[in-house]
Amino acid sequence: MDLSDEGSPFDTDMSGAPVADVAGLYPGHRSAADLAAFFVRAGWSSRSSSWEGYEVESPLARLEIEPVDDGVLIHGEADAGRLDALTAVLSARGLPFSAEFLGEDGALLREVRVGPAGPAGPADPRRQGPPVRPRQGLRQRLTDLFTRKG
Repeated sequence: MDLSDEGSPFDTDMSGAPVADVAGLYPGHRSAADLAAFFVRAGWSSRSSSWEGYEVESPLARLEIEPVDDGVLIHGEADAGRLDALTAVLSARGLPFSAEFLGEDGALLREVRVGPAGPAGPADPRRQGPPVRPRQGLRQRLTDLFTRKG
């Protein structure tokens, strides 16, 4: 797996930009390493954060990438003013995914569902994709990791 410290950090303390929480899922895709390598090729930094998970970072966002039973979960923080750019990066891999972006007050800022053919509109039947899992705390993720069946 490519690990890189080349990318710029996500530092909202320096920029003062509002932060959005990110929660998303690449359904049916089980390789967190493959997804992390994609981010590295796009200029992001990457480091291993667990046995199977990775943290990727750029000026756009800091995201955790973890394999789960039904795909690869992404969650973290993003620059709330640059969600279009982050969505473009997330969709550039060409895989279906869904993501929610929540403001600092917990309000939904944006919901994105992308299928194999591109963004799905509200009336599009592909919009009924897999649900986005809520962001979990570290304790819950560790509990899930060590109690996972299989």
